[in-house]
Amino acid sequence: MVRHIIILSFVAWGHMRPECNLAVNLARRFPDLIVSFIADADFQSNAQNEVNRIVGKDEKELLSRVRVIAAGRALEGITLQLMAAARTMDPRASRWPSPVCTQAVQNILDNIMGGKAFVDDSGTKWEGITRKPSLVISDMFMADAAVPLKEKYQLPTYLFWVTIASAFTRAFGTVAAGGQAEGYVEECDAIEADPERAKGRGFAEIAKQTWAHSGRYADDIVRVMGLKPSYEWEDFPQEFWIPAFYWAIAGCYPFVQKADGLLLPTSLQLDKEGTEGVEEWFSGTIFSIGPQLPRSYLDSQISVDSNGSSGAEVKISYANANVDDSTEVDPSIAFLDEALAKHGAGSVLYISFGSAMLPKDTHIGYLFDVLLELDEPFPFLFAAASPALQLPEGLAERVATSGHGLIVPWAPQQQVFQHPAAGWAVSHCGAGGLAEALAQGMPLITWPIAADQPQNARWVTEVLDTAFELLQVRTGLGQKKAFRGGPEGTDIIGTEEAIKAEMRDVLKRARGEEGKRKAANASKVKKMIHDAQMPGGQVDKHFELLGKLIV
Repeated sequence: MVRHIIILSFVAWGHMRPECNLAVNLARRFPDLIVSFIADADFQSNAQNEVNRIVGKDEKELLSRVRVIAAGRALEGITLQLMAAARTMDPRASRWPSPVCTQAVQNILDNIMGGKAFVDDSGTKWEGITRKPSLVISDMFMADAAVPLKEKYQLPTYLFWVTIASAFTRAFGTVAAGGQAEGYVEECDAIEADPERAKGRGFAEIAKQTWAHSGRYADDIVRVMGLKPSYEWEDFPQEFWIPAFYWAIAGCYPFVQKADGLLLPTSLQLDKEGTEGVEEWFSGTIFSIGPQLPRSYLDSQISVDSNGSSGAEVKISYANANVDDSTEVDPSIAFLDEALAKHGAGSVLYISFGSAMLPKDTHIGYLFDVLLELDEPFPFLFAAASPALQLPEGLAERVATSGHGLIVPWAPQQQVFQHPAAGWAVSHCGAGGLAEALAQGMPLITWPIAADQPQNARWVTEVLDTAFELLQVRTGLGQKKAFRGGPEGTDIIGTEEAIKAEMRDVLKRARGEEGKRKAANASKVKKMIHDAQMPGGQVDKHFELLGKLIV
């Protein structure tokens, strides 16, 4: 008897990539399962390539059961100029994904539910499947498609959250649990309607400041299970705002309230207190299914050719669409090979801020100033993937001539983390990179921007003790004061001198005894992730329980 489910993925690669892995992991575990995987039409080929990559050479039959279907174009018409302008626009007027995109997804879903043959938004023809889907797993940002699908067809619908449990509570939990969503939209509307409270601010500014500092917590201190206490404004460490943040609550919160359950990409051993915190306010079933990564990445003892990643990583570069594919050895790996021979294992600092959220350009420049001026060289590799990145004039030339670093438009991050030369990583703590780092026991220097990144950074820094966090680089409302650092907290001075002094201090500590302790803790985390994936382990058991829901 064939079973059939739908996975609704989101266009951002940090979401779509683990969701591709989830699709393959489910199809691999349940041989009678067909997965209709809905991918953004402009990223469908990337999703298909990722699925192809993580399917082992002796399990190609999986490719017939993971149907990567193109639906909607969430990024259509979005440019850097539009994104910059949108930061001051009323976010209520720029729902994301757009209604047009959502309608395109819904049209595809109706065809799937009807068992009809159809042509998807990339022009591919798909045959109908008579066995209707019995379960939906949806990214939170696909709420506008997932909720109507659930209500129209009475389908059990589970939300896939891309990162730790505590960040889920911080975003969607009750105010008592330390959450942001409860009453957020109503409070924004109430402020706008009251001239004395609005104080001449437009709705965009009201939404941003209320999102970052609602004033609903005693002494401005937020307490979320699984994290240490923090000031509310610390979840806005950088002056970065896009309308999608508003819709992350306004659009997704109703989905959270209606979802039948939640899939977390962590294990109970690693994220036990955070998961218990979610259980206190979330009414659905929770499955902790571990980080969704290729088998060979999670367990280096698994043969790549037979059971794991069988190809090179999918190249996603928003800074340079035409990434050089002509060389047999990737430039990043060649640099790491050379550093290994010259400086030894664990000698290289890998730097990546993803593609969408960036620190201040001048602050990135400060980091390179410090790295290039160190008495004892710290070789570094910088993946400059964002099209919005503007490096200080002359920096690329300085790095090239120094012999100590390399700047590339894209790096095969999983391969980088697996390389013996890689010792530390500077990261914004996006969910994808965080999971990849933890799964390889990579200690971090965190530089969060927004969204779930500040919670991720505090978790690895204060709970797991596998990271340092840069505090003086804060430019947003989080510039006020950090809760950590002693009874009086830490004042954020934010001058060039203060920022560079902190960077020098952190780099020195990373290569000292404190860094050795954090690296050892990171290795323990890697083992915990591995053990949870083993047959009979916690993740294995939760997958089996999830499988029983697929009728």
